[in-house]
Amino acid sequence: MSIRRPADDRAKRARAINAARTTSQLEGGRSTEVTRADQDAYVRGEIDIDQLGDRVRARYNIA
Repeated sequence: MSIRRPADDRAKRARAINAARTTSQLEGGRSTEVTRADQDAYVRGEIDIDQLGDRVRARYNIA
């Protein structure tokens, strides 16, 4: 049985956000500062992935 450590979760979240940001940059875009702040809050574990998605969808009026 393995025990998940908060640092492991944070590293996993950071990799996911870095991948998303890199993909955006390769496509010629960049997330807004507000979205990046939400992404950083996700990496720190202050919000979960569902909350991150909810915030982004609400900000851009995406159903």
